[in-house]
Amino acid sequence: MSTKGDHHTVPLSVLLKRESANEKIDSPELVHGQFNQSKKGEDFTFVKTDCQRVMGDGVSTFSVFGLFDGHNGPAAAIYTKENLLNNVLAAIPPDLNRDEWVAALPRAMVAGFVKTDKDFQERARKSGTTVTFVIVEGWVVSVASVGDSRCILEPAEGGVYYLSADHRLEINEQERDRVTASGGEVGRLNTGGGTEIGPLRCWPGGLCLSRSIGDLDVGEYIVPVPYVKQVKLSSAGGRLIISSDGVWDAISAEEALDCCRGLPPEPSAEHIVKEAVGKKGIRDDTTCIVVDILPSEKLAASVPPPKKQGKGMLKSMFKRKGSDSSSNIEKEYAEPDLVEELFEEGSAMLSERLDTKYPLCNMFKLFMCAVCQVEVKPGEGVSIHAGTANCRKLRPWDGPFLCASCQEKKDAMEGKRGYLLTHT
Repeated sequence: MSTKGDHHTVPLSVLLKRESANEKIDSPELVHGQFNQSKKGEDFTFVKTDCQRVMGDGVSTFSVFGLFDGHNGPAAAIYTKENLLNNVLAAIPPDLNRDEWVAALPRAMVAGFVKTDKDFQERARKSGTTVTFVIVEGWVVSVASVGDSRCILEPAEGGVYYLSADHRLEINEQERDRVTASGGEVGRLNTGGGTEIGPLRCWPGGLCLSRSIGDLDVGEYIVPVPYVKQVKLSSAGGRLIISSDGVWDAISAEEALDCCRGLPPEPSAEHIVKEAVGKKGIRDDTTCIVVDILPSEKLAASVPPPKKQGKGMLKSMFKRKGSDSSSNIEKEYAEPDLVEELFEEGSAMLSERLDTKYPLCNMFKLFMCAVCQVEVKPGEGVSIHAGTANCRKLRPWDGPFLCASCQEKKDAMEGKRGYLLTHT
């Protein structure tokens, strides 16, 4: 028995092991599987688990899942698969703690997409690709997307969350308006004699999508700026389905979830692809990745099976947790919390998407281009706020900054005609 004057010390190595064990307990287990039926050979996937946020610690890990649906050849999809993750990570400042790192992801995803597009277009290739890019860090799922591939989430509590946007001109009126305001034309294929067929396309080029990576020949109003959504799951976990349009053109999100309910991820992905192909045939590359985000065994025993929810439940399920949610971390999980929405932004304006509302003191590297990460000499960088209504309120050194090349890219994407007229 210890006395009042006794002092017990714990070695630092023991404390670190305890922290590591606690973080592992708090983190979910991820199980994934994928399946593909190919017609053109232009769908590519990227799966990398146990990526290290802090190199060498073996604990602060995250996982990445990407789907790239190419068109006009596979070059853009292959290039994006090989370079996008590195470009995203390069845009995150070093020495961030876990919460700051997660908060920095949305802006870093935007910068990574734009840099990948900029670098690929410098190779003068005319192919393009849709991208659905998913990063899972603990219970937080961050999704960035351009094009018409899709990522959906079914949390353990039930319901369906759409974590990506569909940028097809046929169904997205806001994107149609943006393209035409930037100087593009939107219309169907004219076969002569006034007859128009097929989906709405952007001209020149005839692309059905308003956002993609690549597509050098279709104009800068087809932008690489992704829709980004970030959610935090409860400790009950959930299932992600990431699929190309070959799936979603044939079956709904609810059908995809129902046809594989109760199956592990790999056979689930196969069932979803075969269900889609069975309905419309193999008219396009059809690819699916299924990711199960699972609680520990201790929590799994008290988590109820997914419940069917009506469509009216979706809005109420996206409510934010109260400020006292942290005090309930160690409560019994007989009734799991709902999914918490952390971030959502769909603007195609690069200046808006590179800005941040998060109070991170070292969010932006001074005198570093926020997109391509090249060093910018003092006075040479252009603030993303230049020319905006807020410009007068900001100091000359308020970033983030863009280099001259990325500033030109930004102006072109945002429909400033001077660039378009002098570079055609």
